[in-house]
Amino acid sequence: MQQMITRRLFSAPPLSSPKRAGGLGRRREANWISPRVLLLFSCLLVMMASRNALASTWPRVGSLVAATCMTAMALLLPLAVGDRGRERHAARALVGTLLLAGCFFTAGTLAQAITNIATPTWFLVVFGYMIIGLAGVLPWTRQLTHMRLALFFFLVAHSIMTVALLRSSPAHIDVQVYLHDGVIRLLHGQNPYTMTIPNIYQPPFTEMFYGPDLVVHGRVPVGFPYLPVALLLAIPGYVLGDVRYSQLIAMLITLLVLRRLAWDQVGRAAALVAVVAPTAIPMLTGAWVEPSLVALLACLILALESHRRALVTVFLGLFLASKQYVVLAIPIIWLLQRSVSRRVILLGFGIAVAVIMPFFIIDPAAFWKTILAAQHDPPFRSDSISLLVWSVNEFGWPPAWTYRFLPLVGGGLTAILLMIRAPRMPSAFAASFGLTLLVTFLLAQTAFMNYYFLVSGALLIAAVAWPSLPGPALPEPTPSEPASTSLDALP
Repeated sequence: MQQMITRRLFSAPPLSSPKRAGGLGRRREANWISPRVLLLFSCLLVMMASRNALASTWPRVGSLVAATCMTAMALLLPLAVGDRGRERHAARALVGTLLLAGCFFTAGTLAQAITNIATPTWFLVVFGYMIIGLAGVLPWTRQLTHMRLALFFFLVAHSIMTVALLRSSPAHIDVQVYLHDGVIRLLHGQNPYTMTIPNIYQPPFTEMFYGPDLVVHGRVPVGFPYLPVALLLAIPGYVLGDVRYSQLIAMLITLLVLRRLAWDQVGRAAALVAVVAPTAIPMLTGAWVEPSLVALLACLILALESHRRALVTVFLGLFLASKQYVVLAIPIIWLLQRSVSRRVILLGFGIAVAVIMPFFIIDPAAFWKTILAAQHDPPFRSDSISLLVWSVNEFGWPPAWTYRFLPLVGGGLTAILLMIRAPRMPSAFAASFGLTLLVTFLLAQTAFMNYYFLVSGALLIAAVAWPSLPGPALPEPTPSEPASTSLDALP
């Protein structure tokens, strides 16, 4: 029974012939390299490759390509685990590496709000931060009465230090201006998609960020550049005094959701990466909105795993109406067909339309111009972290006319392939979304840390929620086998 359920859960519907399967239907030997291990390793590579990148160098791009291959292997060639002991050790080692790297980088940045870098006080703060953070997720701390609240106190200290850093480090980026001014216009009943903002950059950077002839008389004549949910989620931060606080709240929510999703201690420990990822603090100081998208995706996966249809509808709708490139996730929503009904999915699309429509109806031309302006003809950024940009910088290839089509074609084909072959379960949806974006960004002419933060967040969610299915290697199912409808069927 266990073997039959495992085959049903981890296999896509069979193709019409073995020849068309391209070898994906072959029997694979079981070992300890589980999809979860591959996803954790990919998450680590993406986070480290995208942190504080100043150029599209080969080591960074190579790490992202390796993460792409490993994530594809986890989804397209899922493997039953034969050696559970080695698999657990590998997962623990990867989570430990993520936590150590994340806590060190995060503590080092936050400590600068208290004292100068590399001073004795700075080292003391960094050491104390790492000790309390790791103590909050180690399994043996639950047996010590005075350590049971270590995670709570760590999160309080982390939040206070982060707020102090944000207060002392104003963001010099147009994203914060858009969020701040957009919320003001929204709360005053005005259309944020018709506003303009001042150009805050000096001439050398203006052409780099906006392209030629976009700035007119010192102002950028483009309204709020994202879909409405990204603006709506900035309101709590604005009320608290800084729109960036919304992203801090989103990270804390992601941690709590991942703790709820986790089915073992490794997953619960990995949840801490949501707030101490090596790229977490730069994301906050830069005012980027991707942490909110990661939180929405985590809430969606939790709702799917908990079979809360109403919550699935709400979070799916909000997720689809959060940022333009989420549209790439539409094909892989097919992977959710065994978790929820088509009616629930259609209602989710309905909520997305209901959120977007009021802003569209007010001024359709301004809405379309705004949300497509940055994507229509973005300037070529030689400092982007992508395979395309690296290739252009090194070899002058491919030609410029391919820039618009490569990311859409690559991402679209990836999504279609995953729709056909990836496992039908919520965690595979999160991983498929991350892989689709990863391929898209690697082929794009603009791709930076905030882009890859969403990718690493999706991979982290998938790794935490990925179910444990030990057992021998199993062949693909036959057409006569019925489909499994729920993870709850597992004994």
